[in-house]
Amino acid sequence: MEIDWGDGDYARTARALAPAAEVLLDSASVTAGHSVLDVGCGTGNVALAAAARGAAATGVDPSARLVALARERAARAGADARFLTGEAGRLPLPDGDFDATLSAFAVIFAPDPAQALAEMVRVTRPGGAVALTSWRSEGPIFAAGRILREAFPSGDGAGPEPRWHDAAWVAEALGAAGARDVRTTTAGLGYSAESPEAWLDEHEEHHPAWRWGRRTLGPGTWRGVRAQMLAALHAGNEDRSAFRTRSHYLVAVAAR
Repeated sequence: MEIDWGDGDYARTARALAPAAEVLLDSASVTAGHSVLDVGCGTGNVALAAAARGAAATGVDPSARLVALARERAARAGADARFLTGEAGRLPLPDGDFDATLSAFAVIFAPDPAQALAEMVRVTRPGGAVALTSWRSEGPIFAAGRILREAFPSGDGAGPEPRWHDAAWVAEALGAAGARDVRTTTAGLGYSAESPEAWLDEHEEHHPAWRWGRRTLGPGTWRGVRAQMLAALHAGNEDRSAFRTRSHYLVAVAAR
């Protein structure tokens, strides 16, 4: 999917994902004095959390708009963080420059996963950490996202879909990229809204992927896809009076 992550208001989603930044930093044992790269930094969650620990942080994202927002956040916080525009598959940084190279729910959207992981390994110093988070294939929000993805043809000759939800696949992909000693754990994020409809309304209005889906599919097809997504959200809802769920994710950490 060719999504412009600067479209809409991704900062809303970034705020919901912020707790995962601390989990990722803990997994990579990031402390003061470390140099840290946040790949697919968005509005800077991981980089800014690393800077708050006393690390020297760098963020890279393909969206110039999100990079600008990350710079604004860093300036307000007085954080030791710099942000660059660039692609995960071609990081504009030298070899072995970072003690830890991290990606929170970002490298999983790279067009070429193998190349993106190889780049993460390349820019990490020998003995440094490479770590990422990726969504597990469970829960109503994942189900709604899968319905949206399946509304589009996968593309002839594109090869098998990356299995970021599969711990064994992620470990194998990191190993193939040159990392070693891969470990995976599971964590979760809670989500809530007034109702499943309210949750989807907000994402349809503000989230880049849902906005792109609505725009690309057109009104007629979107109505059917939206109905399927709402059914999935209702089926997995944990609160009959509102909307509440927990989305689980993998945390994979490896050594360079």
